[in-house]
Amino acid sequence: MSKIIDLSGPLYPGMWSYNVLQGLGARVPDLEVVPVATRQAQGFEAFGLSLSTVTGTYIETGGHMLPDMPDLGDLDVATFVRPAVVCHLPHKAPQELIQPSELETYCPPLQEGDALLIDCGWEAHWRSPTYVTDGPAFSLSCLDWLLEQPFSILGVDVPCIENARSRPDGSEQTGNMLLPLFLRGILLLAPLVNLGAIHEPRGQLIALPLPVESVSGAPCRAIFIEP
Repeated sequence: MSKIIDLSGPLYPGMWSYNVLQGLGARVPDLEVVPVATRQAQGFEAFGLSLSTVTGTYIETGGHMLPDMPDLGDLDVATFVRPAVVCHLPHKAPQELIQPSELETYCPPLQEGDALLIDCGWEAHWRSPTYVTDGPAFSLSCLDWLLEQPFSILGVDVPCIENARSRPDGSEQTGNMLLPLFLRGILLLAPLVNLGAIHEPRGQLIALPLPVESVSGAPCRAIFIEP
């Protein structure tokens, strides 16, 4: 029988947020869950939710950073159901960089259109207040290897693909890695959890975003079906 593994991190008030990133200016709303009706008063239960397109585990198109790129609603739902390869890297310490030699060593071969899911063990820190600021990132030197691979979705268990540590000069410029990937039409799925529970190198990914119109990204429920 197949095993179904939930790759989406739990959502809860007070959870991590990208607002801690320098220069963002608290523009991303924190998750809020507010009761608006109760069984005792109204006869039914309902909650008001306040969240962003980058709350929890989300999937996004190149429209996240680039003009004239498709919105999620422009894509057929089959786009979010892909054969997937899982790459288990050695677990990373806070602020450690992922190196291209690790990708070359630990990632199984990919086929055209696969989703590539990269696990470095950071899922264990989902509830940490330093989940974003201490998250590992990819060295800029990983970009050549990534661009050589035929994947359609890149899934990672870190909140940020790159940061100042990714570049040799330590500059704050961002987008060096994501822009070339987005230009190829690759979707980003992040951050994931429970990748460590996957034992087979291949399976099926289903990552269905909320069907919100006219947005480049949205929270999603991602699952992995392990044969």
